[in-house]
Amino acid sequence: MCKILAEDKKEEEGFSKRVTQLIALTALILAITATFSSLKAGAFASKGILAQNQASDGWAYYQAKSLKENTYQVQLDELEMGVVGVEPQKVEELKAKYREKIDRYSAEQEEISAMSKEKEAERDHFLELNRGFAGALTYLQIAILLVSLAALVKQIYFWYIGMAVGLFGIYNFVAAMMLV
Repeated sequence: MCKILAEDKKEEEGFSKRVTQLIALTALILAITATFSSLKAGAFASKGILAQNQASDGWAYYQAKSLKENTYQVQLDELEMGVVGVEPQKVEELKAKYREKIDRYSAEQEEISAMSKEKEAERDHFLELNRGFAGALTYLQIAILLVSLAALVKQIYFWYIGMAVGLFGIYNFVAAMMLV
């Protein structure tokens, strides 16, 4: 019986020296990758929010231009219905001025619309990157927990499971980095 306990003690010591170092190294690598993944996820979330705000500002500006264009269109429509007591030359000058403004606002709206759609596309791209890094972070955190559990309960299969989950998290991190 004492011999069995002595062998268990030796085996436990072997685990604590060799395997504990490997577990610690694994946890370190997973933690470093998780840190970078967290930083990237936060950065791309912020960029996505900024792009969304810029797109919203663009659409508000688009609406303002649309209101101005509509105001001149209403005035032009009233002039075309006929104005009593005003010189025809003056009416034609006003019509030309209003058409010019309408055309200008219409062209500005097209530019603003294109810029706003571009910002929305940027937002979508940044949020997709955020999802990739956040997913990687989730797997990496689970892996760190499993690897830590292996060291605490001295059960090597938790380490193996943690490494498998961690490799999947690292794969997701690398895949997201390739989209950057």
